[in-house]
Amino acid sequence: MKKILFVSPTSTFDNGAEKSIFYLMELMVARGYKVFNVCQKLPDAMLEKHIDVYKEAGITNIYLPAVKWWWEDAPGEIHATKEQLATSYRQNIEDISEILTKYEIDLVISNTVNVFQGAVAAALNQIPHYWLIHEFPEKEFAYYLDKCDFISDYSTEIFSVAGNLNQSLQHLFPNRQVRNFIPYTKILDFQIPKGEKKRIVCVGRLTERKNQLELIKAFELLKKQGYSDLELVFIGSWDGDYKDKCDAYIKKQGLESVSFLGQKDNPWEELTDKDICVFTSSQETFGMVYVEAVLKGLPVIISDNLGHKTAFDLIQVGKMYELGNMEQLVSFIKESLEDFDNEFIQAQEDKKKAATAYTIEQVYKEIIDQIEQMTDVVQPNSIRHLESIVSTNPKTTKLERAALKLSNALYRLRRKIEG
Repeated sequence: MKKILFVSPTSTFDNGAEKSIFYLMELMVARGYKVFNVCQKLPDAMLEKHIDVYKEAGITNIYLPAVKWWWEDAPGEIHATKEQLATSYRQNIEDISEILTKYEIDLVISNTVNVFQGAVAAALNQIPHYWLIHEFPEKEFAYYLDKCDFISDYSTEIFSVAGNLNQSLQHLFPNRQVRNFIPYTKILDFQIPKGEKKRIVCVGRLTERKNQLELIKAFELLKKQGYSDLELVFIGSWDGDYKDKCDAYIKKQGLESVSFLGQKDNPWEELTDKDICVFTSSQETFGMVYVEAVLKGLPVIISDNLGHKTAFDLIQVGKMYELGNMEQLVSFIKESLEDFDNEFIQAQEDKKKAATAYTIEQVYKEIIDQIEQMTDVVQPNSIRHLESIVSTNPKTTKLERAALKLSNALYRLRRKIEG
């Protein structure tokens, strides 16, 4: 029985990468693999659901305390000194190394470009490491452009979300094959409840990147054009600063009938057969929420960011407007409102078509194939991105000395081979 250790992004289910690859873990358990997952320790109240879901799926979860779980220059605040951060990173690498030894792990999979500890631990223990990349190297994730040598050196295989992201990354890794996957989401099939009035609904965390303010502004224009009874509903948790920005705009414009329901365990239970789903994200890798809405049989309007385009190319359902084109967005919403009965009937047919094209075995085929073939380890030869973690001080730990020794030896070997 092969044993796989995944390194998860967030320890929460409001992250698309974690949600989608949880289903891959669940599938590998069903195929007879022993699956482990390591992630950041959060307060117990926040982890309760996380623990229960993984336990029910037969996945062994291990939580490690961390000052910051992602790269130092990745998004997210740091409430510590550089010395404390470096100590935390070192401890996480050592802890993961101990997990690899204790459970005799055969493969490590990092489920986001934002974490590196599992990659280093795998290299130190001569274990294959796969990297799953969900993030475009743009905006808040542009920082990882400088780490492509590290990602390549510390990966036996590199995978990314299919479509536009994969094409972009293939240019960044010209000497590597960047394999494909499509994020999977599972939606329980139940009858959509009857609604009393038409609403615009947006599901997902309220953030600058999700760009919900554009939808609020479109809603304002619809109100001015006579849709006085229309409601706008947001379902999902939020970033405080961006929520304040949205609230301030709503208050300034005197907008009514805008609701923020917060995080829901199953947001789709909040929707009715009178709802139109609208997603205005400025950046997505794939657009899982779009796919979920289609699989629920609801009319959908999406922005034309690259991730939405990738998902749209797969299932060809809904309407796509040009990001930032408020006039087009308002026009599409009006079309859906005026012809809602026919659009809802069409959405039921589209749901069947999408379900046929979107199966877990198909979307994760390349990852599963490589796991079952299990190729050789690609040895690391870059350590410069860990200068703040691995020191050349004579008092370095055994782990640090091993990392430096391994890196330097492999670097000399590569230079010798290259002539």
